[in-house]
Amino acid sequence: MIAFYITFMREHLLTPSLSASAPPVSLYSIRSSFFVAFLGGPAAIILYSTLNSWRLRRALDIPAYLIAIILFVLLIYGTRGDAAYFAWLRQELGSDTTRFLSRGLALALCGVFYLLHKKQHRSATLFDSKAPSPWIPAIVSSVLGYAATVGVAALLLRDAA
Repeated sequence: MIAFYITFMREHLLTPSLSASAPPVSLYSIRSSFFVAFLGGPAAIILYSTLNSWRLRRALDIPAYLIAIILFVLLIYGTRGDAAYFAWLRQELGSDTTRFLSRGLALALCGVFYLLHKKQHRSATLFDSKAPSPWIPAIVSSVLGYAATVGVAALLLRDAA
């Protein structure tokens, strides 16, 4: 009985842990994420990083994206609405306050989303896997992110007026 148990345990340890049914996934590079965050803003990096999570099939990232969306809406409301959350900063920076805070939030979100996928990015670097071409998803995310920013701002300003 004990010999059977030991043999069964050895066989279990010798079975391969990786299967052919789940091939490794290549993520979009962190460089392209940085450019999307810098040029496209918070909504664009949220959309772009969602593509990486979708490629990984990770539903665990959903709370992080919901928090990012809430921060994005609060940023727009705090800088463009009636709320004077950033009034002191607006006095110092003038009309560029929204742009600076938006870019700062986008870069911070880029860092947070990198930390979510750090293990996959590092393994891709270790195995020298080729990242997929980011051009089309980056451009689409930037355009949709800009449209989302304008749409949310219009909704918030419509309610404020």
